[in-house]
Amino acid sequence: MDKAMEPTVLFGKSKWIWTADADKKNSNIILRRTFSFGQGKPPARAVCRIACNTHYCMFVNGNAVVWYGGLDRSGDRAFYDEIDIAKHLVKGDNAIVVYCKYYGNSGRDLVDAPHAGFIFECHDLEIYSDKSFTAYENVAYKAPQSTNCCYAGWGVNYDAALEGQIQNVLDPLFSSSQFAPAFEHGCYPDERYGTLEPRPLPLERFSTQRVFGKYKKLTDQFEGDRYVMPLPREMRVTPYMEVAGNGQETITITTDRTECGGGFGEESSVYKAHFVMYTTKPTLNVYEGMLPMVGNALIFTMPRSVKVIKLGYRELGYGTTRTCDFDTDDDKLCALYEKAINTLYCCMGSTLIDTPERERTMWLGDASIASRALFLTYYDAAPLVKKVISDVLDNSDGDVLYSGVPGGIPADIPSHGLLALGERGLFANYLDFVGDVELFRARYEQLCSYVMLWDMTEHGVALRDGMRRWYDNLYNIDEALVENAMYYSACKFLKRVGKLVGNYDYDETFDDRMDNIAEYVESCWDGMGYTSRDGGYDDRANALITLAGLVPDDRKDGVARLLSATVCASPYMEWAVIEALVKLGRGDLARKRFDSRYATAAESEQTTLGEDYNGYGSGCQSYQAAVATEIIAMFGGIGVRDGGTRINITPDFRAIKDMRLSLKTASGELEVRYKYSPTRIDILVDNRTSAKVELDILPENIGRAVERRTITLNKGKNKFTV
Repeated sequence: MDKAMEPTVLFGKSKWIWTADADKKNSNIILRRTFSFGQGKPPARAVCRIACNTHYCMFVNGNAVVWYGGLDRSGDRAFYDEIDIAKHLVKGDNAIVVYCKYYGNSGRDLVDAPHAGFIFECHDLEIYSDKSFTAYENVAYKAPQSTNCCYAGWGVNYDAALEGQIQNVLDPLFSSSQFAPAFEHGCYPDERYGTLEPRPLPLERFSTQRVFGKYKKLTDQFEGDRYVMPLPREMRVTPYMEVAGNGQETITITTDRTECGGGFGEESSVYKAHFVMYTTKPTLNVYEGMLPMVGNALIFTMPRSVKVIKLGYRELGYGTTRTCDFDTDDDKLCALYEKAINTLYCCMGSTLIDTPERERTMWLGDASIASRALFLTYYDAAPLVKKVISDVLDNSDGDVLYSGVPGGIPADIPSHGLLALGERGLFANYLDFVGDVELFRARYEQLCSYVMLWDMTEHGVALRDGMRRWYDNLYNIDEALVENAMYYSACKFLKRVGKLVGNYDYDETFDDRMDNIAEYVESCWDGMGYTSRDGGYDDRANALITLAGLVPDDRKDGVARLLSATVCASPYMEWAVIEALVKLGRGDLARKRFDSRYATAAESEQTTLGEDYNGYGSGCQSYQAAVATEIIAMFGGIGVRDGGTRINITPDFRAIKDMRLSLKTASGELEVRYKYSPTRIDILVDNRTSAKVELDILPENIGRAVERRTITLNKGKNKFTV
């Protein structure tokens, strides 16, 4: 069917289908639809639209075409996927097989759908979800094992003896009396299921063929055999196994990160993620799990009576490819960069999450820190940042912007909101790298109203409690100065946005509040640094004051000394200290501090960066993607502004000597090469952008007397020798 001839009513011919019980929690069903072209040629186009409460995997003629489809919903807001399956169609008989799962519970990553349901349409094939689909409730999924992980869904408790004869279900010629016509639960749209929107993110990328890796067998006289399959790096996978058993043997499938330590403040806690408990049937057992699991290794534990035939997995991930390559002669710096990149990739999903191991929550502060690294390294994932922003704005309550949305536990954390609205936060990063002014034009009043929730005193902004007063993972924080510096930065950013959208209604208020804060900060200078705590210095507070532009020139050396000697910040706020040192003109101290703080992480065998510097808590934490930002933007000196239309290159050879970097922006691609020797420095820039690209030569960054100048680069290759 020509696309122009398609019906204009979305899912107008389709029904929501399931088995008869659409309210059963932890429901697992298989849906099938067969059709035939006879000897005719399949169409060149077969675009399907699909939605499922909660998730689904779809096969066409035995080929996996969607893995973990369905995007986590937010209250009444849900999404449909779109995919063209034409290349998988064949002459004669065809089969579409869909494995569907309904959670029936919420978590920090998901708002529960009120009912199970699946809906499908393909106008090109004239196939619509209704009773022409057959359905089977897989009763092999028993009541799940309880876990204390923070995210939605259930672990798997699978008894293979109960699954029925479904091994050949993907074959178009498969037939079973266990499958009955699907039960129709209503038309679209209706109040029962709500309305659907197009998926704003790409479908999950996955291994279309199973990966069979090498594994090590470990035998224990009490636990039986453990088969440990190392993965290439920490990643999200679904497990696969073929084993022969006697029946009623228990196999557990976990990863090395199934158990994850609690965060700061709950150091003694251990969170156990979802895992698989599989009970064998006699002879051959074939199991492919569709429950995503995160770790560096898959671990299969089973009695010695079970014989392993094959073990494997499929990799899952956000549908993007790295758009930034970095290399240098410093092996440790390269290692940290790769770990930061993989950390970020593991934290990209239906939203930009804090950690895939324990919470899978969009904490607004974490997402703000990770977003700049995302734009620098995975620019094609920019829609993910826009979805985070949409989730925050659409799930606001009055003027409050929440962390933890979409999710079952929205949280008003004032410091997260201020960080997001600051000059280096979520919204500023989106504006600088995407340049979508219209989003801010539509939402400017809402953002300003949020900032107006803070009361002013004679001595700066009054701290706002919200649901949780939280600034950083570690303790002894100068809360008053941290919050005032964050508030000042948010006012500066919103003034910038107001100018862009032509709204100056808040300018006078912002100016008054910024002047008040500046006076308060000035009163906190004691000759050594800024403190509101009688000599208790906080590197985070002093760093944020620096980044807000409140440190006069004659104090910069003193603040730089304080920042190089005070180490309160956890990795959550370390980026601010590193960037502040660079802003103060001390890239050498920034690099020295960076190397010291990340020394253990650089030498670790872990492929991601965790909650702290030494492997405590989660082993993969999104805010640690800031390491990539520090390397590219702060040490490499690459700055992107105004939707990628302005790019500044400011080499600092005290921070990094040699560098090869290529990255993608909204205005095109850029390659930068630094080659340093004590007597000669070569800077090569291949400018394939439409941006205004400027190279700043600063004598203090070169390390010897040279002319201070700013050079506007031509398109194409530019070479300079200093």
